[in-house]
Amino acid sequence: MAPVNKSLTGVRKRQQIASANKAMFVWVAITATVLSLSLVVGQLLFKQASFNAKVIKQKTIARNTLKSNIVNAAKLKDSVNALLVNPDLASVKARPEDTALKVVLDALPSENDTTALATSLQQAILNRSGVKIESLDVQPFGASSQSAPPADQAGQPQPIEVPFNLVIIGTYSQIRSALNDLSRSIRPISIKNINLQGSDSSLRATIDATTYYQPGVQVGISKKAVR
Repeated sequence: MAPVNKSLTGVRKRQQIASANKAMFVWVAITATVLSLSLVVGQLLFKQASFNAKVIKQKTIARNTLKSNIVNAAKLKDSVNALLVNPDLASVKARPEDTALKVVLDALPSENDTTALATSLQQAILNRSGVKIESLDVQPFGASSQSAPPADQAGQPQPIEVPFNLVIIGTYSQIRSALNDLSRSIRPISIKNINLQGSDSSLRATIDATTYYQPGVQVGISKKAVR
């Protein structure tokens, strides 16, 4: 039996060790690559899952809002129908052809229409008593130092004051009748101050008063981007 060359045996061992190290390095590199890819894919899947969860949440909110709006629309329709046949509103119509809904709008308008207010005071309220209107000054929009009050928690706009000054002339009975007509007006009028000059047969009344209007609710469909 030929003797074994120890030097060749050592070379083979080193080659086997080097080959094993290369194989191990390759497997380690493959494992690291697979692990990195798994982490990247996992992050992408997590982000996509989170995004889908947000989309589903917003869709659920929108669906519930639509359901609530449908229910509220039905209630609003019933309320409007009840107003249309309300005998109390029908009894205070300015003209026979007016609807009960117009009475509601006249009581608390949605905008500060100073011309309409002045016309209403002159032709629909003060002319009943027979007084003479010497002057009528309705404060225009934006002239008041009072800022518009914020909406309440439900988003309902709050009434805004509209001050006006009125000077009327007439007998004591006519002035008293005019004041009663102002207090019975379908539109809320708050008298702040009255100054009377003259006698029972000829009185001059200077009246500082306030009425109100309430801005309408803005209704619309909004869009929201989910990110």
